[in-house]
Amino acid sequence: MKRIPHLFFVVSCALLSLLLALPAGAAENKKPRKAKIKVVSYNLYVGASIFRVFDPPACGAPQAVYDIHTIIQQTDFPARAEAIADQIAMQEPHVIGLQEVTLLRTGPADSLTESGIEWLPPDRCSSPPCFTFKKNAEDVSYDYLKILQDALAARGLYFKVADDASPVNADVEFPAIDFFFDGSSCTPVSLPIDVRLTDRDVVLVREDLEINHQTGKNFDVNLPIELPTVLNTPDGPLPATYVAEFTRGWGAVNLAIKDQDFSVFNTHLEVGDNSESPDHPLNLIQGAQAIEAAAASSLLPPPLLFIGDINSSPGSGLTDPRPAYYILTGIAELTDVWNIRHQPGLDDGFTCCQNEYVDNPISELNERIDVIMADFGDLEVGKAKFQLLGDQPADATPSGLWPSDHAGVGAKIEFER
Repeated sequence: MKRIPHLFFVVSCALLSLLLALPAGAAENKKPRKAKIKVVSYNLYVGASIFRVFDPPACGAPQAVYDIHTIIQQTDFPARAEAIADQIAMQEPHVIGLQEVTLLRTGPADSLTESGIEWLPPDRCSSPPCFTFKKNAEDVSYDYLKILQDALAARGLYFKVADDASPVNADVEFPAIDFFFDGSSCTPVSLPIDVRLTDRDVVLVREDLEINHQTGKNFDVNLPIELPTVLNTPDGPLPATYVAEFTRGWGAVNLAIKDQDFSVFNTHLEVGDNSESPDHPLNLIQGAQAIEAAAASSLLPPPLLFIGDINSSPGSGLTDPRPAYYILTGIAELTDVWNIRHQPGLDDGFTCCQNEYVDNPISELNERIDVIMADFGDLEVGKAKFQLLGDQPADATPSGLWPSDHAGVGAKIEFER
């Protein structure tokens, strides 16, 4: 057997004796142990104003749906996804919370036949008969989630979908027809199709990170939709009421980043109406959803980051009748991360909104409704950086489209432990 040289043996024993004689912790790093998380929240924008169906043109809701479908193609999400992926890549986030992650599908126009209609009980609407269109269009036009994931992967960024934290929200289908209107009558000038729009909120987690827990659900209170229309039946035109619900939801994950666990809560609250009173139905629905979101997020272990599009500004409770911001910061006592690095106010950090076609040459962002809020628990914030994403003309696509009608928001937070 080979013998250890005597000098090496003596030096090794001396070093071991010295280490054993040190006080406990003297060999450890005396600097406070740090924890760090990087998150991004981005509303991808469906690509057109779906509120067109609530105020349809003379030829009715099918014309409005045709226009929506056309504008979505013009606003070119595949190109916008490249611009969004560029913005995300600069942040290198651990977690991404996405809103308006659209799945757009088309199919034969069976909604114009009896087989495509589902009749509902009379008590489901204020003006019976009530009906909804069956949701069976399956030809995918755009899957925003796949398109964005592919764009991120092309940049070497790989994220997994937290499926249980990525709820399917509104899922509606409607016939789309282009008409020529001569001032008194409507003449179809396109073949009818059915257009199906499915809305999702999605949580993406960096592929190498471990998810401890994930959950999500739709809100209990959502926006009811009633649209008076006329159905063509074998017995002639039939006035009827189309009924649906614009459902929204939330998703949450708890994940490990190195040796620290974090909770992230992602949501998209109802739009509200800042031109109406606080008791307007849209504002009441938003308030109910904000209360439910606050209650659900409070069950998650801190440190917690609450991210998303809350459709309510820091003027909530002051100049903004939409209640969500006040509920989350004033009642639920979440910290607005923007205010850690910026003077609290109503005139900066704007995230909403560019025009419907996202082609305005000068930014029209005029309020901050996309947020990153937090419950830091017993961790002390060391450094915090909050950044707007996609809010500069240089961030646009080669054809001049803004990445979204919203600016995204990103935060990097370091904690002392």
